[in-house]
Amino acid sequence: MPESENRIDCLQKCLQQLSQDNRELIVQYYQGDKGEKIENRKRLGERLGVAMNTLRMRAQRLREHLQGCVEECASPA
Repeated sequence: MPESENRIDCLQKCLQQLSQDNRELIVQYYQGDKGEKIENRKRLGERLGVAMNTLRMRAQRLREHLQGCVEECASPA
């Protein structure tokens, strides 16, 4: 299996390990392009009742967690 496909499989596995709320947050945080992404993030913050900075910090922590999970999953045994 090519490395990129393996990493995608690992990302999907790692996403499934998150709570449903965290999975939805990180997926919605990255949806859209440019201006659309900004508007989506504003709506997401409003829906969650958090400031944009708080939303950014949550997304950063989730991204770091996912990155570590994917790297561990994708590394050769």
